[in-house]
Amino acid sequence: MVAVIADPERGRVLAVAGQLPELQMAGSVYFGQGVTEAFGTLLGAELALLRRVAFRRLPDTETHQLRGATWSLDLLSDSAHGEWSLPADLPAEQRPWAEAALLPAPPARPLWQRSGGQAQLLAWLDDELAAQERPRSAAPQIIKHTQISFLARVPTAPGPLYFKAVPGFFRSEVPVTCWLSRELPGAAPPVLAADAEQGFLLLENGGEALNLNVVGWGFPDDQRGTWTPNDSRALLRQVAHLQRASEARLDDLRALGLRERGPQYVLTWLPRLLDGRYFHTAQEGGLSAEEAQRLQAMQPRLQAMLERLAASPVPLTLGHGDLHEGNVLKRQEHFTMIDWSDACITHPFLDANLSYLVPQEHAEAAADAYLDAWKGMLPPAELRALYRAGQQAGELFRALGYIDGIQLGVEDASEWGNVHLTHFRALLNFGSEG
Repeated sequence: MVAVIADPERGRVLAVAGQLPELQMAGSVYFGQGVTEAFGTLLGAELALLRRVAFRRLPDTETHQLRGATWSLDLLSDSAHGEWSLPADLPAEQRPWAEAALLPAPPARPLWQRSGGQAQLLAWLDDELAAQERPRSAAPQIIKHTQISFLARVPTAPGPLYFKAVPGFFRSEVPVTCWLSRELPGAAPPVLAADAEQGFLLLENGGEALNLNVVGWGFPDDQRGTWTPNDSRALLRQVAHLQRASEARLDDLRALGLRERGPQYVLTWLPRLLDGRYFHTAQEGGLSAEEAQRLQAMQPRLQAMLERLAASPVPLTLGHGDLHEGNVLKRQEHFTMIDWSDACITHPFLDANLSYLVPQEHAEAAADAYLDAWKGMLPPAELRALYRAGQQAGELFRALGYIDGIQLGVEDASEWGNVHLTHFRALLNFGSEG
């Protein structure tokens, strides 16, 4: 892992023995956990995260996956071990990182990725904690520090709280989370304080994240052995309950700024999604020519699925937009959803894909529990077929969360440039299953 500590006024960066400071760490550094502590010890300095300027895969060993991250850090103390150097004096591979860290921050860069920004976040947080007579007992612990959110665990004597900040294009998450917490119990953790203008939320502890790793995204899987079919049923019942409870409140949700992203929305996008411009076939990680051809061949079937969903008696509901195990908390027997950045109004079957939530061996039991909320709207076989169509077409719905969402709002779209391809490939897997 490499650190870039810049002095923009003088156009220089901190170096140690002629190169950027470097160290090795165990565990993931993608979201910034432990980065400032490690480099602070190395350099004898107080530091704050700014942004990750590079992330790359390295050759794995037999026992470890290796990744290289380069973080731009804010120097908060008066000095640090090392010497100040010009980018031109660094090794060639490090010069672009130094030059990037010295550039002025563009308007799209969020507050927490700007010099001095985290001090402003902490000032707001400490004021709110003081007002509630619940001061923090230690420094906040970074959980995520990305272009699309800042999330930290806040230690307090009665127990941890959670502080989240979101950029302008996700600002509706603040009023939406407040409304959900108040009006739909179980949809979001209790909100202790909020600032919609700045995009800040202070949340009560809603429980522990599900650690099942059902999707294979690298989530911990230490709960997998104790997770039962009844847990899967209960989770999907909760999802269905929240969706159905929202049906009569859609006007309230629209007033909060939620977009309608149902089957008609996906249908409007379908020709563009499959015309090749988003396949990235000539780029690293892009679809192969064979994958692209197979996906384009699915267009008539996908159009028919979306038309069936649009014409079905199952009504539009609240949609999470990014519903997966990492956005579900569990406390005892109760579940709570988090991270409503992509909240929208949509067809429930596009949103609730159980393969992102529960182990595959529980799929049938979980689907039965989920579909029980809509029994009577269609014969059972038709309802299940419609749900399967929703799960498949829902991969396009999820892909659009990046193409028509994150990629348009962030400073560096390349970080998210290929993420939608995971959903295209998941759709191909559906197709291969028939």
